[in-house]
Amino acid sequence: MGKLKMTTTRNYILTILTFLCSLTLFAENKLAIIKDPDGFTYVRNGQGKGFKVIDTLFTDDFFYFQPVDSSDWVKVTAWKGRQLAGFVHISRVQEVEKLDLKKQKELITKTLDKHRILAYAFQNAWKSKDSLAYRTTVRELEFHSDTKYDPILVILPKYFCSTSDTNVLQLFFSTMWADKGSANEMPSFSIGDCFICNPDLVIEQLAKIKRSEQKKSIFDHIEWGLVNHFGVEEGSKSDNKEFSKLKTRLDSERKKASP
Repeated sequence: MGKLKMTTTRNYILTILTFLCSLTLFAENKLAIIKDPDGFTYVRNGQGKGFKVIDTLFTDDFFYFQPVDSSDWVKVTAWKGRQLAGFVHISRVQEVEKLDLKKQKELITKTLDKHRILAYAFQNAWKSKDSLAYRTTVRELEFHSDTKYDPILVILPKYFCSTSDTNVLQLFFSTMWADKGSANEMPSFSIGDCFICNPDLVIEQLAKIKRSEQKKSIFDHIEWGLVNHFGVEEGSKSDNKEFSKLKTRLDSERKKASP
């Protein structure tokens, strides 16, 4: 990531990116949760109740779905420590982006809060050199990143750009800082998209951060997000006027913030 220093031994980004790349093979994939009064729904290996149940999705599980032509069943993909693929009846699927903004905020806030707590637990275990706690916390953090944090980061920019919710933005800042040793690039992509749609508000909220290291880290995340969004080679110039404008603004604000 260039200026970001990735110092921990976690290498789960390869697994995450492999999973996410497999999802992008299907342009219509959408993030969803289940809607079922029982709090769970079965995943089957075919389109119909007569097909074998291969797994279960619960209320708190995120998954992706893809409609199937002329069918009331949809293809679903989820990560549960392994990749799950099967079919669920469309009546049990609630697309996250079609939730009202209040419910989207609840999901985003809950996910960021949990990830921040897990990230600090991991950092504390690493600093204390407690090998048992380290192994436990890293597994928990990896799993949460795979199943909750990364999926919600796809939704977060759209929510922020629609609402200008500074509370969620500040929570995102603090979560990125807690997880600062991660090699995961998803937070960079997400904050980069937030900056693209509302650079003034992002800069305004960044100014409220007191710790210079934290502020610098977020500037670096934003830069990497911009580079990725516009497909610019790192460290090179671009003819894209929007990229150049945003990058110039970012560099100017970074210079002002330097101690």
